[in-house]
Amino acid sequence: MFIKAKMKLSTLSIAMLLAMSGAQAQSVEDDAKEKDIEKIQVTGSRLKGVDLEGANPVQIFDRDDLTSRGYNTLSDFLRDLPQASSAGTFTENGGVGGNDGSPAGSAGVSLRGLGSSSTLVLVNGRRVAVDSFTNGFDSFVNVNAIPMSALERVEILTDGASSVYGSDAIAGVVNFILRKDVEGHEISASYGDDTKDSDFGRYNLTYVGGFNTTNSNTTLVVDYFDRKALFNSDRPIDVTFKSNTRVTVDGVDYAEDWCGDDTRNNGGRCNFDYVIQRAIQPDTSAFGTTLNHVYRLNDGKEFFAEAMYQHNTGSAYDSAASFDIDIAGDSAFVPERFAQANAQDGSIDSIRVRSRFPERRIQDYDTTSYRVLAGLRGELADWSWETAAVYGKTDNEITHVSGYIGKDKLDAAIADGSYNPFNLGRDNSDAVLASVRELAPRKGESEVMSLDFNIAGNLAIELPAGAVSAVFGGEFRSEEISDNPAAVAQSDGIYGLGASDAKADRNQYAVYGEFNVPITDSLDAIAAMRYDHYSDFGGDVNPKLSLRYRATDDLILRASWSTGFRAPSLSQLGAGTSLTANYIDCGTDQPFNGLCGDFGAQFGELEFDQETLGNTGLDAENSEAVNVGASWNLTNNLQLTVDYWRYEHTDIVDVDANTTLRACVSGSAPVVSSEAELAGAFGCVIDSGNDLVFLRTGFFNVGSQETDGVDVKVNYRLDAGRAGSFDLFANATKTFSYERQITADSPRQDLLGKLSGAAEIARPELVADFGADWAMANWSASLSAHYISSLGDGDFKFDNETVDSWLIFSGSLGYDINDNQSLLLSVRNLTDKEPPYASSPTNGYASSVHDWIGRLWTVRYTIRF
Repeated sequence: MFIKAKMKLSTLSIAMLLAMSGAQAQSVEDDAKEKDIEKIQVTGSRLKGVDLEGANPVQIFDRDDLTSRGYNTLSDFLRDLPQASSAGTFTENGGVGGNDGSPAGSAGVSLRGLGSSSTLVLVNGRRVAVDSFTNGFDSFVNVNAIPMSALERVEILTDGASSVYGSDAIAGVVNFILRKDVEGHEISASYGDDTKDSDFGRYNLTYVGGFNTTNSNTTLVVDYFDRKALFNSDRPIDVTFKSNTRVTVDGVDYAEDWCGDDTRNNGGRCNFDYVIQRAIQPDTSAFGTTLNHVYRLNDGKEFFAEAMYQHNTGSAYDSAASFDIDIAGDSAFVPERFAQANAQDGSIDSIRVRSRFPERRIQDYDTTSYRVLAGLRGELADWSWETAAVYGKTDNEITHVSGYIGKDKLDAAIADGSYNPFNLGRDNSDAVLASVRELAPRKGESEVMSLDFNIAGNLAIELPAGAVSAVFGGEFRSEEISDNPAAVAQSDGIYGLGASDAKADRNQYAVYGEFNVPITDSLDAIAAMRYDHYSDFGGDVNPKLSLRYRATDDLILRASWSTGFRAPSLSQLGAGTSLTANYIDCGTDQPFNGLCGDFGAQFGELEFDQETLGNTGLDAENSEAVNVGASWNLTNNLQLTVDYWRYEHTDIVDVDANTTLRACVSGSAPVVSSEAELAGAFGCVIDSGNDLVFLRTGFFNVGSQETDGVDVKVNYRLDAGRAGSFDLFANATKTFSYERQITADSPRQDLLGKLSGAAEIARPELVADFGADWAMANWSASLSAHYISSLGDGDFKFDNETVDSWLIFSGSLGYDINDNQSLLLSVRNLTDKEPPYASSPTNGYASSVHDWIGRLWTVRYTIRF
């Protein structure tokens, strides 16, 4: 503990010393002596001042691209991005059933569908703290913690980059570049809503200010955003599956009076539409601010500092939780007709009630994140150097304010006659409902501290085509997370809510080198090598080799090969106890028959309790990436890029009971007669009849996935003279294959072009954005389209085979009132097109890639002074 505290203080002390050095610097007396030492650095390489045009498959979107297409949040933009519009990218709806889904209020991005933990998210080229909660078992950076109005641009590297940035860059990198070097001030205000009768209002107010001195610039952005909720009940959703409620008396099912004639099973059950209570998008309120400060010192050095603060609040919604309980037949609140039916056989037996609670489940979330950075950069002879210290933290809290009913509280309330479970509980007072609720707060904290340095320049190696340039560097990083659900949630004490805790920390250091080697005047190679060492699982070396061939002045051919890795997440290493039920098949031809005793032999299967824990013995996930492409300026106004990509991702970490079961059968894991004898180890407990009754297992490196495809991007600029100028664009991803193997002994699954899994995740074969931007004098306009190819209906389909393709249009119209004022009207889904029908998801459409928001307009006014 003392060592950790000392390390934290040391890191912060370095940041303070760097800041003091900037504050104490003398002003520059002679402007002619000023020297801009910042050199261009492109996402995907740390080389500076080197012409890397076309070397890496990087896509760049500026803030105007996002606003003109009607995006209000980064999660909306990333969800439509062709390279990320697949499995793993998620929005802030949240998984209100517990911490096995995406946390409420958060959003993450997954390039190539390889998972949110396999996409590295950076801010100004450096890491930020991961969210303290997980998306299932995947760690991620909450992109909602980055205010969109503070962006200068987004750079997206669609190539493996572990050799440059370290862990998590298996599928690529999303780098958010924040605004800096602003001169003057800017205020913008916007309001938007849908065109239906529902109130889906959203407000945004932003201030951007640039404060200059002779030798410094400070850029400040302050942003406020508020959005109301939109519910399924606000849209004519074609629900494909309805649940039901029923009361069972002496083996006969009865429908209750609450549902009237909306019954099934010959009137024995009430239909219950739980989908209608869910939110299409939850309400949210966000306040954020960013600061960027640069101070030029009189010795050619430059001090820089960054700060970012974001506070998000809101709610997530789902249907009322279900319950299945037995009620004493002579209870006072048993309706008369059920009491009469119960007495017909001459005895008063218990009555079974399988129903829902009277209120939807609502989670309130509160997320606060902040990040501070201080650094120095300068030149030493012909080499440039840079160093910085960073501290980031995220605090999360989720409170269950409605619909989460404590099991013990409910039992007690039913026993004392205060809670009536019949008629959907609608006959209970607000006070009674409040008495059985559990707030069950879930609190999380994530913290990261780092110190990095690098030095870049030309080596004393002069080849016929030029000098070899290089960058060398290293970093030290400390990470810590904690996820603390309420004890009552961890013990499965709440209907419709499960939870497990997590707590872990680690230190990591890395050293790296990157080289640009001009082999000929037309061919150069970029080679990178990085070594990362983690205190909790060891080290990993990852190389990358890229070749760039300038076939002509206008045509560049490129190819790259790299390995990547993802360190086990702290939540996987430090996960607490999670309890579930599981079963195995018994029989001579079954792999785990050795754990079947008397009961298993008789009934052919065996149910047992399973306890899942974190695993400190995990290894890193590994990957191999290949990219082959071309960048071609066919004319001065027409550019085309094409890239073929392939990823092989192995040793994926997942919960796997079979690994422990196999170890029990082979004798490499303990098989004992009590939990205490396991002494915390993974293993099996059998009873006196030699039947498995308890299994302790956890995370293992067991999975693999492979995917390949091609990206195509086209840009064309047309100067139409007095009619203005047109910029036409197209950006598309065609995926050829996507196969996943959950464990080594499970079959390979072909998941491409279909909905799959309980969450109905979509992996479309083709996603494309295309359109045109127009500008003339004070006017500007944009028209764009978003296309998703058809999909096979999911694992639970019942009346449909194909989910049709989806094409929506968006547009904007802008007018510069004068040099200092402008107006912009943007509309998403111009034709108000509904999503195509899908029978597998219960809500009737593929919500992972489609939405039912409909036509959404936004008006933005901006003034500069």
